[in-house]
Amino acid sequence: MVRILYYIIIVLLKMVSLLPLKVHYLFSDIFAFFIGKVFKYRYSTIMINLARSFPELHYRQLDKIASDFYKFLSDTIAESIWLYSASRKKVGEMVKIEGKEILEDALSKGKNVAVMLGHIGNWELFTALPDLKGFYGMDIENKSFTYVYKKPTSKLAHLVINNIREKHQACSIIESKNVIRHILKDKEKKSIFFFICDQCPTARESDFKVNFLNQSTYMLEGPEYISAKTSMPVVYCGVVRKGRRDNTAVLKLICEDASTMEKGVITSTFAKYLEEDIKNNPHTWLWSHRRWKHKTK
Repeated sequence: MVRILYYIIIVLLKMVSLLPLKVHYLFSDIFAFFIGKVFKYRYSTIMINLARSFPELHYRQLDKIASDFYKFLSDTIAESIWLYSASRKKVGEMVKIEGKEILEDALSKGKNVAVMLGHIGNWELFTALPDLKGFYGMDIENKSFTYVYKKPTSKLAHLVINNIREKHQACSIIESKNVIRHILKDKEKKSIFFFICDQCPTARESDFKVNFLNQSTYMLEGPEYISAKTSMPVVYCGVVRKGRRDNTAVLKLICEDASTMEKGVITSTFAKYLEEDIKNNPHTWLWSHRRWKHKTK
């Protein structure tokens, strides 16, 4: 049954994705109105998260961020659907990369690289980038970009999401539980591993806390642990979205060798950089998830 639903969804996705991007943005405007004004999707969660993160702001200011967030979320969904059939060249015209020399330098030294990023901006666009050498002038092959993901509990969601991310064959995809084995097995194949690091960890995953957006916050330790065990350089990546069709990945070096860093410094630095990006563009972070659902001790 799951396979049947999967094929139905893929066929429908393919048909809808063929529409021009401006039509997708029209649907996005309509969708944003309904989830923001009519159904108020997770409005209480969004407002609680915003109020605790920005205690200096008034209700109207917080409500404006929430309204802009609904528009951003709708655009992200619309672009992700359009992405399925879009050419990689068109995707590249929407994406810029700043600090690419940081990745090139790390790879030139014969090392894998860990890139830490959060749920800010539409990162799905970066799974369909055009030829990194020809389009961006980077001395890196697309297959070197490896995105680490946590497998959804829903088999259907897993199949659909992976199909979308692998559609263009512009990068590699690997489950988080297999990443260390993959790194150790293919030591000669130098890759850039992208880790989403701002999920809410379970008690089993982490007990490390930082002050993040005015709150004591548990942070995932896995990416730092993996980087230290394999002596990888660590890079922060923030996605700055200035508007539709205007997205920039901004890269910053955190350290050249994670094994030489004191425990917690890498994760704390990631949290600091992410917080700065959120404050600069607050509506482009995923406020609808329950980031602080686990109480800190």
